[in-house]
Amino acid sequence: MTIMLPFLPHYLGSLGDYSEGETWLWSSLVYASTFITAALFAPLWGRLSDRYGCKVNLVRASVGMLICMTLMGLATSAWQMVILRLLAGIAGGYTSGATILMAKEAPESRSGQAQGVLFACILGGSLAGPVLGGFISAHVGMREAFFISGGMILFNVLATVFLVSEDHVPPRSRGELQPIVVPFDFRIWTLLIATMGLLVANLSIEPIIYSVVESLSHHPFETTSAAGIVLSATALGSLLSSLMLGSLADRYGAMRVAVYGFGIGALLIIPQALVTDVYVLTLLRFAMGLALGGVLPCLKSALKHAYTDAGSLGRVMGLSTSFQYIGQVAGPMMGGIVAAAWGTNHVFHVTAAVALICAVLLSCGMRRSVVSTI
Repeated sequence: MTIMLPFLPHYLGSLGDYSEGETWLWSSLVYASTFITAALFAPLWGRLSDRYGCKVNLVRASVGMLICMTLMGLATSAWQMVILRLLAGIAGGYTSGATILMAKEAPESRSGQAQGVLFACILGGSLAGPVLGGFISAHVGMREAFFISGGMILFNVLATVFLVSEDHVPPRSRGELQPIVVPFDFRIWTLLIATMGLLVANLSIEPIIYSVVESLSHHPFETTSAAGIVLSATALGSLLSSLMLGSLADRYGAMRVAVYGFGIGALLIIPQALVTDVYVLTLLRFAMGLALGGVLPCLKSALKHAYTDAGSLGRVMGLSTSFQYIGQVAGPMMGGIVAAAWGTNHVFHVTAAVALICAVLLSCGMRRSVVSTI
């Protein structure tokens, strides 16, 4: 699904007579539209997973993405791309469905490790997709890249049908679906807010990375190459961390590990505003990835332990995915707004504050649980 990212602005520019500013605007709209609809529909798909099982939901999601991705290769206008990306967000939800299935099927004593491995695979796809997309678009063609991506998703459909197994127990009452909103519990909503805060902390620098790197010493690399190295270092740290922190969460407690991850991550974000060399920034971003990258599997594992109603675990996991998508949109927006208002250095200060607030919230969530009804 990330194959399109390297050539998306160029592809949109080929669909009409757009100025450079209009092309960037359309690119932002096309990119964000999927997250908006995915955030709205994730709780619904999670609720249906509770009722009908996760596997059928995974097949539905992959078939929907297959159709949308293939049609993107036939688009003739930017509006069509926006509509198809909106539909992809509605029809999608494969990763969220996989998260729910992993939470239900993994042994209780290894739930953190299972979520960590799953998140590492998701990160691996996010890293490989743009590289593959850039190669295919350069040597085969942009439209062909969408068709090849559709073929990969078709393989995913078949693999899900024939290789994924699930021990689904239907709920006793199939008459009425339970409400999407879960009963209020301080720990649960703390974990949901922390999930959003984590994505904000990870992604706030992305809109300004070029400006940040441009102001630093980055010889002998070009600015764009150096910016890519900085972002890749963060992603690499996150991938390694997700494999390690999940196991630590099973041993020492998921919320405790998440608190330390947020706290250490905040301490590593603050000096990023003071660096003058891109290599130091790269090391700090890699270390930050190590601190924060494994926090998401910890939050998912903690959510499973905090929500005791196993028969409707999909509801709360779907809601968690919604907060995750909201963070994916809010993080870059926050970074751009803060940079425009106060300067790029303050983006790091605000991001560190977000991470610290999440650490404090999780610390409070470890000590109290207030249950009421919304």
